[in-house]
Amino acid sequence: MNKYVVGVDLGGTKVEACLLDKDRNLFGRKRVSSEASKSIDHVVQNIANIIHEVSEGKDFAAVGMGTPGTYVPSEDRLYGAPHTPIYEDPGLVQGLQKRLDVPLVVDNDANCLALAEFFASCEGKYRYVMAVILGTGVGCGLILDNKLYRGSKGGAGEIGHTSIDINGRVCECGLKGCVEAYLSGPSHSRRYLELSSKKLDLREIYALFEKGDPIAHRLFEESCRIMGVFFANTINALDLEAVILGGGVSNIPLWYEKVPPLMKQCFFGIPRKTVPIIKARLGDSAGVFGAAYLALRELGIMDF
Repeated sequence: MNKYVVGVDLGGTKVEACLLDKDRNLFGRKRVSSEASKSIDHVVQNIANIIHEVSEGKDFAAVGMGTPGTYVPSEDRLYGAPHTPIYEDPGLVQGLQKRLDVPLVVDNDANCLALAEFFASCEGKYRYVMAVILGTGVGCGLILDNKLYRGSKGGAGEIGHTSIDINGRVCECGLKGCVEAYLSGPSHSRRYLELSSKKLDLREIYALFEKGDPIAHRLFEESCRIMGVFFANTINALDLEAVILGGGVSNIPLWYEKVPPLMKQCFFGIPRKTVPIIKARLGDSAGVFGAAYLALRELGIMDF
């Protein structure tokens, strides 16, 4: 009998689920609003509902879920979800587990993206890879020696909250100079507003850049330098071979042209060729597929 699993990607505003078989074939995919403003119990019920809707009556053997932040099982709570603080209230994961009669495996959403994109474009080519989500925030997942690296408590990869300027911009997390305070989508909008008194989103700012707007040019030039230093720091620390870029901010073509040579200027130690920046192939599907891979690993079907 074929084994099916469900993957769930819990975001700040949406919940997405997919149904895969043991060979990673897709059989269904649905998305609904998380309605996080209502209550944690309401979010849990929405997740449970979409799991059963996407399974379409098929028996599934496990569920994997990607979430913002890091889940601590002993406390049944998430840490590090500043954009959706309600998710940090205790009870989300155990509340969902009580509604399921199969194992539930939880990991950070950036780890889920890293898994999905690694198997989509890097497996067999690169063994040491960093996957970065540039969107509302800045997340990161690490594949080291072909294995997902989670650290001692599951909190590895929070590189978006390392500082590139200890006296720099205040991040939404409360720290100063975080990479996220410069490179997230909303941070670009805030920086442009400070320079121009105009409130625009990232796509609008990039359109102005293409038309030669000097303020947009200044902004993106700084972002490329920051991204180059940020990536090179992590490459120097972990001896990485490739960087995968996902999330809405990754759709800016400039990064792939301008950032690699800036990274190379910051490499230290052993001679390195240019480390490639690979655009995520799965788009906003990556998180939900990576979550399903967690469930396949739980069943002993995948190894990472």
